[in-house]
Amino acid sequence: MTQWFKSSRASKIKIAKARKAGDWTTLQSAACALQLANKQRFSLSKNGRRVQIIETYEDIENIKDDGRYLLCPPLVAKNAGDLQTSLDETGFSTIILCREPKTQLGLCPIVTLGDNTTVRSQIKEPTNPDKPTASWFDSGVDELGRVIVEKTETLTTNDRKLDYLLGHLCAVPAYDGLYVAIGTICDALIETNE
Repeated sequence: MTQWFKSSRASKIKIAKARKAGDWTTLQSAACALQLANKQRFSLSKNGRRVQIIETYEDIENIKDDGRYLLCPPLVAKNAGDLQTSLDETGFSTIILCREPKTQLGLCPIVTLGDNTTVRSQIKEPTNPDKPTASWFDSGVDELGRVIVEKTETLTTNDRKLDYLLGHLCAVPAYDGLYVAIGTICDALIETNE
């Protein structure tokens, strides 16, 4: 097991326990540790290889390496979520992004799953849809992260905001803004408890 894998697993357990106990300082610290583990993990996924396009269940079964993977129809966000979880549990350093069919406006819908919610956004179609660039892929991951963080602005309490963000850690673990938002909400919860 790689160090990022051990750190990630330990951090997730600490986050769950701290949330249940209302221990915002520990939760904030564990979220920072998880962010660091994910930075290590995703630096390994950026292995200089091109983005791999996955279109069939057979393609999914043949994944045997770290990297960036773009799931395309007929595969859906559920497949992407299951694949990310499966690869995480086996210690692969991967980032999974799922796209939907191009819109009439020529945009590329991207989608991810959190706890019981689907998050969607639209970005520009890659210049070459058969060979999307790493920068296009990374911008899609960041866009989904921004959508998740922006959604918290519509929630009324810090508890609900925190739960929403924690429920989406698995959806966009590579987006730093998610951890910043968790830290900010923990600061607000710590202040309220003083």
